[in-house]
Amino acid sequence: MTLTITLALLAAVCFGVASVLQHNGALQARQRTPFHPGLMVELAHKRGWVLGVVAQAAGVTLHLVAVNLGALSVVQPVLTIGLVVALGLQRLAGRQVSRPAMLAAGQVVLGLAVFLAVMPPEQAAIPVDAEGWFPGLLLAGVLLAATLAGGLALHGTARCVCLGAGAGVLMATSAALGKAWGEVLNTQGLVGLTSSWQFWAALGCGAAGTLLSQTAFQAGPLGGSLAAMMAIDPVVGVGLGVVVFGEPFASGDTTPIRIIGLTITLVGVWLLAMAQRGTADGPPNPGRPAVPVSRTG
Repeated sequence: MTLTITLALLAAVCFGVASVLQHNGALQARQRTPFHPGLMVELAHKRGWVLGVVAQAAGVTLHLVAVNLGALSVVQPVLTIGLVVALGLQRLAGRQVSRPAMLAAGQVVLGLAVFLAVMPPEQAAIPVDAEGWFPGLLLAGVLLAATLAGGLALHGTARCVCLGAGAGVLMATSAALGKAWGEVLNTQGLVGLTSSWQFWAALGCGAAGTLLSQTAFQAGPLGGSLAAMMAIDPVVGVGLGVVVFGEPFASGDTTPIRIIGLTITLVGVWLLAMAQRGTADGPPNPGRPAVPVSRTG
């Protein structure tokens, strides 16, 4: 368990660094609609953003090892530490991060820590057939559709929060699918893994989540989009753990505590998004419309 948490913490730090670098690059790119491939083409020519991809790749590697060693319900909440890392890095770099925003970020982590503190220790077997995955993937699909609808219909901070939440859904689904890689690798070997649907579905969700996260970064402050991403990721991860892997939601009288933890987290996300609404984002990018856009610094 200690090794799993350590790897998850290292992955969270990598994701926090990657988020800051990618957010900076996304703000300099021309604004495009979600999943527009031209955004990635433009970002690939920005050195800082590429360094962010390297940090993200390191985080993904550590994350995959962690989820294959431990439960999703343990690893996914730990990743929220990346939110504090990202905002802390922005403050160290001299960019404006308001005190209410930092306090709200701490609340997000605190809520998920409460949720994690009463996590049942049971670990269930991993299903490898498509039928066992269908309910969980359907749940993730419904959440993704809802967040995308909000991201397309809304504007400003609400848009970046919705798009960030959508990216979180995709990332959590990718992590859950990646958790099955170890089992498939052990039973079917490397050839079996690379020919499995879980392998390609995880890569597809990860790629789509990365692209959507860049759109979310463009839409507004890093605090709002990243907070939504970091909050929805463990919620979906725990949900997939319950539905797909058979991990219990709670044991004994811990259900109210876990619900309180999730409530604290969601309120923290809302407070963080609201705290960032008034911050200026600097000069407009010549490649995008000259409209005021909020950011964390």
